[in-house]
Amino acid sequence: MASGGKGLLTISIGVVVSPEPGAIELLRRYNTALNYAINKILRLNLKKIGEVHSALYRELREWFGLPSRVAVDCYRDALANAKSWRNNPRRGRIPRVRKLSMLLYQGSGYRVKEGCVEIIGGIKHRIIGWYGRYDQYENGEARLVHREGKMMLWIYI
Repeated sequence: MASGGKGLLTISIGVVVSPEPGAIELLRRYNTALNYAINKILRLNLKKIGEVHSALYRELREWFGLPSRVAVDCYRDALANAKSWRNNPRRGRIPRVRKLSMLLYQGSGYRVKEGCVEIIGGIKHRIIGWYGRYDQYENGEARLVHREGKMMLWIYI
């Protein structure tokens, strides 16, 4: 994902996608796995991505049934949540993610093709309202969010 520097612009694009039952079920498994990963990272005091991979990758794949790249994105997301909680001087309870959202890495996590978004694991969403205005830019990470019966894909360019 691009970071803010001199002359560099970061854009986030919200795209409405069709809610698929398989994707909603994957989001629920991801949410459960994310909360499990956050708790384990904090309990074992893991701080590096290699340590987290060794401790969590197999469990996320086997116990929660996440596809390979989604499992990697899940423990990356969990490590970011755990680090932000550790760095908060007024931290309260251990963080718990309640909203259904999933971090996706461009290329191996998701692809935008011909009016559809393909998520690893064989899930396809039809894009509703993609205008092609930002087609010339390279896509970065994305976040798939499900709220109030709607599904949005936020793409960071």
